[in-house]
Amino acid sequence: MAMTVVISPPPPPPPPAELLWWDPAGTNDIALSKDGQYVAAVGIAFSGELRFYNRSSETPKTPQWTWSTGEDLLSVAISRDGSCVAAGGAHVFFWKNAGSLTGTQDPTWTSDPLGPFMRRCLAISDDGNYVVAGAGWNVYYWANAKGKSSPPTVAATWSYSCGVGYIVHAVDMSSDGNYVVVGAGGVPSHNVMYWKDARSLPSGTQSPVWISTEPDNSVVDIAISDDGNYVAAATAPVTTVYYWAGARNRYSTSELSTWYGGLGVSFISIDMSSDGDSVIAGALVGALPPFTGRVYFWGGARGLTGRPQNPTWTYDTANPVEDVAINAAGDYMAAANDVVTSYVYFFDNKGNSLWNPPYQLDMPVSSISISSDGGTLAVGTGPMLSDYLFDTGYRTPAKPVGGFLVPVDKLQLLSPWITVALAALALTFFATKRRRKT
Repeated sequence: MAMTVVISPPPPPPPPAELLWWDPAGTNDIALSKDGQYVAAVGIAFSGELRFYNRSSETPKTPQWTWSTGEDLLSVAISRDGSCVAAGGAHVFFWKNAGSLTGTQDPTWTSDPLGPFMRRCLAISDDGNYVVAGAGWNVYYWANAKGKSSPPTVAATWSYSCGVGYIVHAVDMSSDGNYVVVGAGGVPSHNVMYWKDARSLPSGTQSPVWISTEPDNSVVDIAISDDGNYVAAATAPVTTVYYWAGARNRYSTSELSTWYGGLGVSFISIDMSSDGDSVIAGALVGALPPFTGRVYFWGGARGLTGRPQNPTWTYDTANPVEDVAINAAGDYMAAANDVVTSYVYFFDNKGNSLWNPPYQLDMPVSSISISSDGGTLAVGTGPMLSDYLFDTGYRTPAKPVGGFLVPVDKLQLLSPWITVALAALALTFFATKRRRKT
């Protein structure tokens, strides 16, 4: 008689947070669309599978569509509205119109073979039309991604080789895809590399506009502002966080950072707000086991110049901080551990812990991703465990567009006076016309 395995749902998060859904599927990497409506996750539980979800609540959650391949998928990226998805392991796979797909969906196109690449080595522009990937010691860029199709496989628009002995550990791009930053580690040095006008570069080999050789250890994670003008890098082991302001106007082959901070700490992850003014980083603390962790935050980052620069605040965690994510405005941010008993932390920009106690998971967190307003958080545990989507209970209010925002009740109270004012204006207009005719 066959045995049925029943997986118990996870406990609810601390109020005001809400668990929207969970899916018992392992995750190497997870990406949430900036509008908080779609999630893409990749893992090895089913021989390299992409699972695409919508926001609607369901327990356990059924993916909107899936796709499997024979290679391990280690990185995933999603456009702002979830309409385009890129995933990769030894190739880049790309889907357009992702939000309207169902069932099992083959990719719109597949890249040439690239060789294996890691998590954090894939990025996509907000509109989904530009993709960058790092594989081995090489960087690849695709322009007009939405206009391509397979078969045959699709070659990169341009590429760059960092050189034998280097490994690309992280890539990122500006929201419009026009600026690209890459972090690598190797012998004899470790580099941050930067490209501008990436969308219009011709095919072939394209060298970076500037390189920083300042990191004294491997770059493990990297972030760029939406406008491409600010860059932050996390390095390990036992090094620091580096920050470059005015990135679009640099041209040297040995650019020094504007500031650095967190000396002597082994950083694991980094993220920044859309304008580059808030930086969050996750770290491992301690020279010997048992290691603990720490979250570092720098506010007003664009105006800092100290070398070293102390963080605005720090927060100690029970274990090393595997991943961090910050919302567009820099108001809300999350951090998570990668150990058997792990925690998901949620903060405001003052360093206040907003989920009390932090949300506990009996499995290691591999990746987290946050919406632009901070109101939605995706968490992936892996490689054989679960995906989660939370309403965080906090969000940055949307700004009114096109004038002042007037509450409906006040508008109703003012409507009689508005009618009188418009009538008076009309009488004045006609009286003026009559005087001009006489």
